[in-house]
Amino acid sequence: MLGRVGLGGATRGTTTEIGGKARTLLATLLLQANRTVTVDRLVEALWDSEPPASAVANVRTHASALRRRLPDRTALLGGGGGYLLEVGAERCDHLVFLHRAADGRAALAAGDSARAAEQLTSALALWDGDRAAVGVPRHGPLAGWLGHLEEERMRAVEDLAGAYLRLGEPRAALRDLNALLAVSPLRDRSWALRMRAHHALGERGSLAEDYRAVVLVHRSELGVHPDRQLRRLFEELVAS
Repeated sequence: MLGRVGLGGATRGTTTEIGGKARTLLATLLLQANRTVTVDRLVEALWDSEPPASAVANVRTHASALRRRLPDRTALLGGGGGYLLEVGAERCDHLVFLHRAADGRAALAAGDSARAAEQLTSALALWDGDRAAVGVPRHGPLAGWLGHLEEERMRAVEDLAGAYLRLGEPRAALRDLNALLAVSPLRDRSWALRMRAHHALGERGSLAEDYRAVVLVHRSELGVHPDRQLRRLFEELVAS
């Protein structure tokens, strides 16, 4: 799910990829693992425009085909007007990611930066790239569900950068922040952390370049000035 969508193989570390509507169905059920997803919601996820008259029957066909390919300890149950994928949370990479990221965030809030960095690094290592469910069309509820998962990844990157700064490793923080801002240049928290990292390194020229860049991207993308908090932070860092 954190990259391509597939089923774990019998051999540890192997994955069997699934294509077409079956892949979309699997992604939808995984995102709602151990909860019933109604047939109506599944139809919304599988078809972008007006679904075919045979949509409900097609869902049943795809579900039957998927059920035959599921590994041991995973079951696809039908009933109650929908389908439920019964699977242990530890077998779903996105649920493991969310758990580790939350643990890392809690450690950061508690002042345990070393544990925070460890957990957040472990969480982000589960991702293959920066997109969730690559190749799955974002119809219906999938747009919001997958968007949320990707937002949690970016938040984890920022949390990890914050942990690195507390550990006195601003170069490591910059590495992750630069990659994130290259694809999501409007994240104010990332810019704030990047400015703090350059300040920690004594790189005043880079600090000034950061603020010029954030002003430029906000003007070009949104037609507005950046948040005043970023301006105040810049001024505080320059003065210190």
